[in-house]
Amino acid sequence: MNILVTNDDGIDSQGLWALAGAMARVGQVLVVAPDKQQSGVSASISLHSDMSIVEKPSSIPGVRAYAIGGTPSDCAFLGIRRLSQEHIDLVVSGINLGPNVGRDIPYSGTVMATLQGYFRKIPSVAVSLFYQTREEELNFSVAARFIETLALNIKDGKMKTEAILNVNVPNISKEQIKGIVTTRAASTGYVKLSKIPGTYTIDYPFKLDDSSVKQLEEGTDVWAIHSGFISITPLRFDITHHDVIPTLVGDVQEMENSFLNSGDIE
Repeated sequence: MNILVTNDDGIDSQGLWALAGAMARVGQVLVVAPDKQQSGVSASISLHSDMSIVEKPSSIPGVRAYAIGGTPSDCAFLGIRRLSQEHIDLVVSGINLGPNVGRDIPYSGTVMATLQGYFRKIPSVAVSLFYQTREEELNFSVAARFIETLALNIKDGKMKTEAILNVNVPNISKEQIKGIVTTRAASTGYVKLSKIPGTYTIDYPFKLDDSSVKQLEEGTDVWAIHSGFISITPLRFDITHHDVIPTLVGDVQEMENSFLNSGDIE
């Protein structure tokens, strides 16, 4: 199995290399990641600028690594189309520093990098580590081991892969994990606008107070990670709102008649 590993936190991210090490126990790994931090860039691509490609040393035997002067989507595109010597069988993005859940998902470079695999019908997984305060010691080993198990199930044909699997793992020990749940994306998120004297900043305060946690809707990704579960949310990216089409057809026909019969344009 040929596995492309990427991320949005950059080539030097500890989470990236924890993931690469786990994937190396599953198959042949190629690491292609941004040369600097690229969080929050979503699915953007470097449309009007050149991209540098620099091979980097790898501490994992048999793993090739490249740093790209571009976005996570650029990295996935280059990894699949140019840098891999073989067909890519699995795309895995992460391990992200912080969760990617709810309405924050479309902002995520980690998740959106997997679109390059999804569009080509390559099984694709995004994985993020949920921590609540920046003072926490980050433990990537549980998330890495879980994704290893998930990748082995994909390899053996035991896991459905028509959707992007968006995985969020709490930053706790394996013994504290309550279970693994299939979830839906919450209608809430963490992104907020903060005002600093003279300016504004967009921040991700991951910690919720007790009253907010009690109000979380069971079955959502946000509820799962705050409750001590590993969350797996299947994602698809058909952007057409099919339910609206029948109503819109009638509205458009009425508008069409009004527009086309409104007289000449001066």
